[in-house]
Amino acid sequence: MFPLLDVQHLTVSFGSVPVVRDISFPLHRGRTLCLVGESGSGKSMTAFSIMRLLPSPGRVTAGSLLFDGEDLLTLDEKAMRAKRGRDISMIFQEPMTSLNPVLRIGKQLSEPLEIHQGLHRRAAEERAAELMELVGIPDPRRRLNDYPHQFSGGMRQRVMIAMALACSPKLLLADEPTTALDITIQGQILRLLGKLARERDMGVLLITHDLGVVAEAADDVAVMYAGELMEQAPVDAFFHAPLHPYSRGLMACAPLVGNHDKRRLPSIPGMVPLPSELPEGCSFRPRCPHATEQCRQSPPLSPVDDRHLVRCWKATA
Repeated sequence: MFPLLDVQHLTVSFGSVPVVRDISFPLHRGRTLCLVGESGSGKSMTAFSIMRLLPSPGRVTAGSLLFDGEDLLTLDEKAMRAKRGRDISMIFQEPMTSLNPVLRIGKQLSEPLEIHQGLHRRAAEERAAELMELVGIPDPRRRLNDYPHQFSGGMRQRVMIAMALACSPKLLLADEPTTALDITIQGQILRLLGKLARERDMGVLLITHDLGVVAEAADDVAVMYAGELMEQAPVDAFFHAPLHPYSRGLMACAPLVGNHDKRRLPSIPGMVPLPSELPEGCSFRPRCPHATEQCRQSPPLSPVDDRHLVRCWKATA
């Protein structure tokens, strides 16, 4: 079967500077793909490209975004607006800034149902209460009358998930959806997203910098660095044998993944380079402990086996 979402050679630029560079990956129905990397790696710009919500002056300068076989980049704004919320939804990083503080939660949940599904107000409110119950909010009908500030952080995030699921989308994008939550609530949210993906045969693109989240939620992993994909693999293969030095560095820095018995966490020296200041050759070369003269040439993203790809001369030698 062809993927639900097939990103092919996507490049995103701000002016003449590319911030996402020639990335490709598939996302299949019923599966969760985690896009992993430090801040500045291009993860959110990838998601905003799929939603066609890039901030100005950002624009897609190359590639295609095939959703159910249709290239989203060829749609006019009216057709794309019809896709958003109905077929493709997004959970943003901070629910308090995504929810309207002066509108009741019920109104914010009902509005997309009235716009995209043509429901009358009473039917939309009833469906909104069902969605609140689906994501585990107690006493949902009463809480439809509450405002966002009356919900805890975890409950606000559940509201955002309910809004994203309102029109039963085929594709859900989630940008760091659990960053501000404590670890107990984080686990509940991730298990809920995985359950809904399987039950609804929905594709989920989950953006995170946290490998604990990847271990909890992912079916597949794609590691980004400086706008490029460095490694792609099924989650079991990734944790069993990460191949790129950057992936191994991230693993070593994760206390719940690679450092059960160490008192002091290691770190990857240096920082992600600015898109306008990329080094010669491999973008990770200045921070890599295994860099050689060959790394002054850009390595391709090469297959190690059927489903494991890596961008590293040493890993594919």
